[in-house]
Amino acid sequence: MKYFAVLIFVIFSYISIYSDELPKDLMMGDDYTYVIRMKNGDVLTGSIVEFKNNPERGEGFRFQMQIGTATVYADQIKEIKLKEDNYRHDSRVFLLPTAKAIKNNHYLGSFELLFFNAGIGITDYVSIMIGRSVLPYINGSDQITNFDAKVTFYDQQFDDYDGGIALAVGTNLAFINDNNRLIHGYGAITFTGAKSRLTGNIFYKAGSADYYDVRFKDELLDLQYADGAFGVGLGVDTRIDGWHGVHVIGELWNNDVEKPTNTAVLLGVRLCNTEFSSDFGFAFSTAPFFAPFVSFAWTMF
Repeated sequence: MKYFAVLIFVIFSYISIYSDELPKDLMMGDDYTYVIRMKNGDVLTGSIVEFKNNPERGEGFRFQMQIGTATVYADQIKEIKLKEDNYRHDSRVFLLPTAKAIKNNHYLGSFELLFFNAGIGITDYVSIMIGRSVLPYINGSDQITNFDAKVTFYDQQFDDYDGGIALAVGTNLAFINDNNRLIHGYGAITFTGAKSRLTGNIFYKAGSADYYDVRFKDELLDLQYADGAFGVGLGVDTRIDGWHGVHVIGELWNNDVEKPTNTAVLLGVRLCNTEFSSDFGFAFSTAPFFAPFVSFAWTMF
């Protein structure tokens, strides 16, 4: 696609800027647990007990952790987030978009090492994702391109217990070869608990054909996907207790609820920290079909 390079340039031109001033919305007290990513790579978890202003070092605060108290200054901080916002990969399960916004967790990713993608958050509400395949020996006009835009219009933490709910709507435009266009609109809901996130997704195929001739070099495939079809997706992302940065992820897809056989399941493990995630697992379908999958993401900012 001739506009792909322009879109990639826009994504990487949007850069999060960290200053030597503290965010104005930081709160003191045990009710507010923060996770700090330091510029030296350390990660601290705790609460703010006192704000400070040093004539030489500038703004800072005393930070209470399990191992003791430390004074942290703004010029040492790369990022500070509330603990519930610290997991930087919650805008997606594997392929399934959740209702959570990307925010400033911009990322570069690779699916199966042959499909590169990028995601960017614009404010706390709008998320943009774009991807392009690099299948070897395949003409550029026969590659796969994907563009997704999502608006998270509601994201609220529960008052009574650890967790929350988010709601989003979005649209997806995909090209399987340059001449095969697929358009979807979707809605998503994500429930967040202390360890797990459960996402439900319903999508509608609109404004495109029922039959497609898909070409990959010398292979020509017939694809049938009825216009007006409703599909559903379910996703789960659960952190394993005692295993830092290890999650179990799973997805179930059906692209046409009138055809139960059009169902696929993905099960895998995610290894992650605040900068990287690596997904490994297997995909199954009623076709029948069985294949391993891998995915990598780098939250570079």
